[in-house]
Amino acid sequence: MNKLYQNISIKNIAINKEYSISGKVINLLNTSEGIDIDINAMSKIRTLSNLEKIKPVYEYYRDLAGPLNISGSINFKPILGNNKSKEYLNYLKEEILKTSKMLTTYHTEIFPHRKRCYSNLASLLYDGKEVEKPIYDHSGITGRTSIKSGFNFLTLKKEKRKLLKSTSGKNLFEVDFKSCEPFFYLLSQGFDINNRDVYKWISDKYGIDFKNRDRTKRGILSMIYGANEYTISKLMKISESKVVKIKDDLGINALKERLESEFEENGVIFNYYGRPITSNNNVVNYWIQSSTVDFCSLAFRQFYDENGLQPAYFIHDSMTFEIPDNKIKDITGIDNIKEKLSNISIPVEFKKVS
Repeated sequence: MNKLYQNISIKNIAINKEYSISGKVINLLNTSEGIDIDINAMSKIRTLSNLEKIKPVYEYYRDLAGPLNISGSINFKPILGNNKSKEYLNYLKEEILKTSKMLTTYHTEIFPHRKRCYSNLASLLYDGKEVEKPIYDHSGITGRTSIKSGFNFLTLKKEKRKLLKSTSGKNLFEVDFKSCEPFFYLLSQGFDINNRDVYKWISDKYGIDFKNRDRTKRGILSMIYGANEYTISKLMKISESKVVKIKDDLGINALKERLESEFEENGVIFNYYGRPITSNNNVVNYWIQSSTVDFCSLAFRQFYDENGLQPAYFIHDSMTFEIPDNKIKDITGIDNIKEKLSNISIPVEFKKVS
């Protein structure tokens, strides 16, 4: 599997005033090569991966600073004394070291492009009233987006979406990646899938009865998300030995072993694009979900840029766009969307919203 990211070294670390015992900005030379970064940026990197932010001095010693109504940047040393000053400096050093291990080109090159996918959204009406544009949150273990303010399209029932209209009068079309997570996983592992139905492709490859597509789909998803062989065999109506063979052939067990080993050694793993994942509850599941969210974000950004479309809202592996009448035929005739960094292309379906 090709590695799409690199770990980044830090040349200079700026200790912002609020993280400095003296209340003054301090620059630390870390290495002769790398990037310049400050503690505020490192703290944001941590919260992006669902970790606690790095605490400024006044937050670390809140019990002391609170009663004295202290916040922001002052010279804390006379207040804290030598021992407590050293304690905070050791805390800061430890957080810097832990965060440095998580820093990759994902943060400097990929995530900024991902965020832009969710900007400059179209203005929409819901049931005749203009709604507030959503602000998306990108933090969390797997990086699945949530909406922290504005109209919540993520919780809007499908049958209610027909009440959405564009204020520009253009058509709203939803484009949805077909079976995005299993498709992405297999393509990222180098498999050549010559079928728009990934579940049919797996069934044909391993001689699985495909009469009940839903049962096969649930079995395959359970397989890549960590269910045991007995459970999968019952779902798919195949032998446990065949389940073991499929998991081995598709590289699921090998990926699980590699990720678990990396987490045990480093306390962190990285998705396909280099985003840190800081939990080992289900490493394959988290790796696939996290990688797929990044794939969708990057692919949709390229898609609407290349086709001159206005994005409206994003729901996991689908995005809704404004499409003018004269572009409908050409746009809805597209049968797959490619993300150029990975060179992965996944089938899509279009559905008119309004």
